[in-house]
Amino acid sequence: MSLNPQGLIRSAREKTGLTQFGDAPFEQSLAILCRSLNADARLTPEGVAKAEALLAGHLSERLRLEDFIARHPEVLEQEVAPAIFLVGMPRSGTTALAQHLSEDPRLRSIPRWESKRLTPPETGAHSIDDPRIAEIRAEFAAAFKAMPWRQKILPNNFDDPAEHGLLMALTFLNLQWPTLFRVPGWTEWALAQDLTPGYDYLARVLKVLQWAKSADRWSLKLPPDLFALDVIAKVFPDATFVWAHRHPVGSISSVCSLCAQVREKQGGAEVDPQEVGSDQLKFQALAVDRGLAARARIGEDRFIDVWQHDLGEDTVRTVEALYEKLGMSMSPDYRANLGARMREKPRGRFGSHEHALAPYGIDERAVTDRLSGYIQRFHAP
Repeated sequence: MSLNPQGLIRSAREKTGLTQFGDAPFEQSLAILCRSLNADARLTPEGVAKAEALLAGHLSERLRLEDFIARHPEVLEQEVAPAIFLVGMPRSGTTALAQHLSEDPRLRSIPRWESKRLTPPETGAHSIDDPRIAEIRAEFAAAFKAMPWRQKILPNNFDDPAEHGLLMALTFLNLQWPTLFRVPGWTEWALAQDLTPGYDYLARVLKVLQWAKSADRWSLKLPPDLFALDVIAKVFPDATFVWAHRHPVGSISSVCSLCAQVREKQGGAEVDPQEVGSDQLKFQALAVDRGLAARARIGEDRFIDVWQHDLGEDTVRTVEALYEKLGMSMSPDYRANLGARMREKPRGRFGSHEHALAPYGIDERAVTDRLSGYIQRFHAP
């Protein structure tokens, strides 16, 4: 049993009754991803079935989106609202920061229920009548039951802001694949590609989402965006980058733990922790290298730095400082919403995520040596 890209395409067309995927490329990336999943990921039959459902789901969603755009061509006449891109190594505070910013009514994020079903209904989008909300809420409840550990590592709910990786997956240029699965063949290919088509399609989908609910300013978050800051600055010329920082020892340790558990759940196979450690250190360090190089080219005036420690120690003051640099102010409504969130959803409410480097075959010296330049710049004693 193996993944067949043409079979997935046929399945999506049969499921939706639609045929048009639009002009944005996806078939080459899908084919290479399927080949790498078949050859490298060591999926069990159950894992193959899960991967098949995941990939076919992305193809189906793309068909539905293109059908929606064909029926509403005015969608593409919009300009994408200016965006704040939250970037940084995974497990560095980007999730918490995205959740805090999502409480500001002036910022438009992508709630998780919307990211799972991107195509809006013809009427009632984002209202209590939007059928997607109840559907995805039930899916999250089932996922929490099946994976109770997930809330300790990723404390989020159906209405919290999502990463735009699911939108990047519509072109299969989502650099989250190497965390979800062991796919070195696809990863090597993807890291040598111009990722512009993926971000062009992201902009296309954001126009659909703006049709459903208007946006004055987007708040978007995806750690692997570090690989593509130059592309983002080109596709989204009004973008501001907010880079979240955590010492790499903690970030790498935490992402290895997350990666190992997700891969085991996705693939249904035993995961080699030392392989995870080696792969993740190499991958995440390369993301930082490319991000810093792009930052130098783009210019410091487009970047704002936030430290996870500060966000945890004094959330309001840290957000105030961020807003000042963004040229914004915290409205009374936002302050009230943020205060309510901090009371109702305190940090660590599901328990702490315990993790260490040792099980993954790496130590602090390996991390600090590989990321010494980043540490000296952002984490000096």
